Parts: sequence; structure tokens; C-alpha cells
Amino acid sequence: MRASRRLRPKPAARNTAARPRAAKAPRPRPPGAASVIARSLEEDIVLGRRHPRERLIEQDLCDRFDTHRGDVRLALFDLAKKGIVERIPNRGAIVRDLTPAEVTAIYAVREELEVMAARILPFPVAADDLARLEALQKRHSVAVDAGDMLTMFYANLHFHQALYGLCRNACLIDTIELLAQKVYGIRSYANAFPESLDRARRDHVAMIEALRGARRGELIELTRSHLKPSRLAYIRAYEQRFGSTRPE
Repeated sequence: MRASRRLRPKPAARNTAARPRAAKAPRPRPPGAASVIARSLEEDIVLGRRHPRERLIEQDLCDRFDTHRGDVRLALFDLAKKGIVERIPNRGAIVRDLTPAEVTAIYAVREELEVMAARILPFPVAADDLARLEALQKRHSVAVDAGDMLTMFYANLHFHQALYGLCRNACLIDTIELLAQKVYGIRSYANAFPESLDRARRDHVAMIEALRGARRGELIELTRSHLKPSRLAYIRAYEQRFGSTRPE
């Protein structure tokens, strides 16, 4: 019986003096449909286009993004892992509704973790790191003046990622980022007040100057106070809508 051609060993490669070809750099893959959907919904929530308890209907999202339910479900699953969306059995997904008690608890932990990052980051801070923070601060400030909320959100996000990244503790950095994601949905409440936006950018400038001058105590106090406006604005709006949740 004749052996199959598939099983014949390939002839050994000839030893040539030819120079080996340089490996081609892999082309970056475009983001998948689920990633695009998740990012778009996240931006809608951050900008206040979608509100707490609002239903996210799969078929509507399929029509909007011209895709199938598999991509939509992957996107909603990703947002649920971040704590931005809540998936309810037999009812679908909704924008997560955080109670004042939950927001207070999250911000209490955020404050301690971010203060820890400020306490352990090494001084002096490198000139390149200060320059990066200044560039992000300027981008944020320009966006505030222009009323460009989306650019403002990302500039603010990247500013704080760069700031707390200076502590060089990967576990701490990841945990700070995880908790920040859980309260993305409340950002729009503080952003509705121009004084809050102006205070945020003044805080950024002051944080950079504290880093430049190696004034750790000042940086820690700024870190604590910087978190308050978003938390207070959300709790105030929540209680106006649903009534006070504070014990009598």
C-alpha cells in the first residue's frame, strides 16, 4: 500500500549563506466590535447620556452598532466586570445604580489607597514625569474651557494614572484603577458644575507643584480633598431624586 504523501518527511533545508530575512513587525489589530461597544457605552455613562437604572436593551444596541448579540453581550459582560453595568437575571442589563452608602464606602477606600500612593512615591520626581503631568494638565484645562467633556474625562483619567503610577507599585495602581472604574457613572454629576471643573484643574496644578517641590504633606492633603466634589455632587443628586437615605 502506497504511503500517503502527507506522511513523507520534508527534505532537509539546504545550508545556504543567504542572510536571514528580518522578521516583520506584527500589525496592530483593530479593536474588536465588543471593545468598541463597551468603550462607547462607557463614554455615554461618564458623560451622563445614560443614567443609573437605565436599561441597556441588547437589540437596540445591535441596531445602533450594526452587529450581533454576541458582541453586545461581550461588551456588557466587560462593563459588568468593571462595576459600571449590572446584569440582572431574566431582565438584561442596566446602568449600575450606586446608593450613597456604596459611593461613600468606595470613596473611603479610594482615598486611603490614593493617599498611600502619594505617601510612597519616591522623591525627587523625574523631569520627564513632571513634563508628562503638565502636558496632561494643560490638555484637561483646554478641554474645560472648551466644554469638551469627553476630552476632559480622558485627560483627567490619564493625569491621575500618570500621577499614581509614580508610586511604582503595580498592585496598588491596579486597585486604584479598579475602584475608579466603579464610580465612572457618577462623574457627570460633579461635571455639571463649572466651579467643580475649575477646582479640579487648580488641584492638578497644585499637585504638580507639590511633586516638584517634594512637599509630600501638601500632596496628601490635595489627594484627600480632590475626591470630595464628585462624591458629594452624586449623593446630593441621588437624594433629590429618591429622597434622603440618611438615618434620622
